[in-house]
Amino acid sequence: MQVQVGNYIYPLVEGQPLQIQAGQTLRVFFAFTYKVAETIDARIWVALYTKFPVTGRRMVVEGAERESIITLDKAMDWQTYQGHIDFSIGSGVKASVYGLGLELPDFKNDAGDYIDDCIEVIAAPGMMEMLGPLIMIAMMGMMMQMVTPMAEGTE
Repeated sequence: MQVQVGNYIYPLVEGQPLQIQAGQTLRVFFAFTYKVAETIDARIWVALYTKFPVTGRRMVVEGAERESIITLDKAMDWQTYQGHIDFSIGSGVKASVYGLGLELPDFKNDAGDYIDDCIEVIAAPGMMEMLGPLIMIAMMGMMMQMVTPMAEGTE
């Protein structure tokens, strides 16, 4: 599986998390093979998840999932479908390392792909993080107002 963030495409590797800021949109690229007797619409679902160490059970992260519909053309022989699905990481998603899952729930055995520990969500800068630079800019503006009259008096 690969994801696009902005203009860059990254391969996802288990245990090597890609840093994503809360609030960003991911484009997840996927490919799979299928056979169907007639043209059908199929659901595709993507989400971030956490995995419980003891049970191995996956739990979907609220605010970081999306479901869409794709159309699969009739195929009596195995065909490859390639596509993508966009979904945004909600600004309320906590900073942590997550897995990324993609499923086709309408197919046997919930066909899909899961990559553990491949996305690291970092918190979006809050007001406190932006306050420091704003204070510095304000101080520089006040200093410029003080220096300008002095510079004009030296002429």
